[in-house]
Amino acid sequence: MSLYEGFLWGIAGGIFAELLGWFKLRTQAPEDLPLQMKSMYYWLVTVIMICAGGILVTAYLRSDVKVNAIMALNIGASAPLILGALVSQSPTISPGRID
Repeated sequence: MSLYEGFLWGIAGGIFAELLGWFKLRTQAPEDLPLQMKSMYYWLVTVIMICAGGILVTAYLRSDVKVNAIMALNIGASAPLILGALVSQSPTISPGRID
């Protein structure tokens, strides 16, 4: 799989994850939708997280990990969880001595 193709599969996975959230709101009347859906910030973060799925798949491919289409979709859909796990596992740094 090329980097470009992997990126697109990752973006597709991110879109599927977002669609699931929107699918859960399908029975609500338009006026009852959450207010954040009308916010530019919400849509900006949504687009960034969708792109993060593509970037993560690209990182896997650049690391010589064999990724097929279904794995790329899964990585793209799991981008928020993967990024959360990466951030939470950062090593602690001692403050050092102050002389």
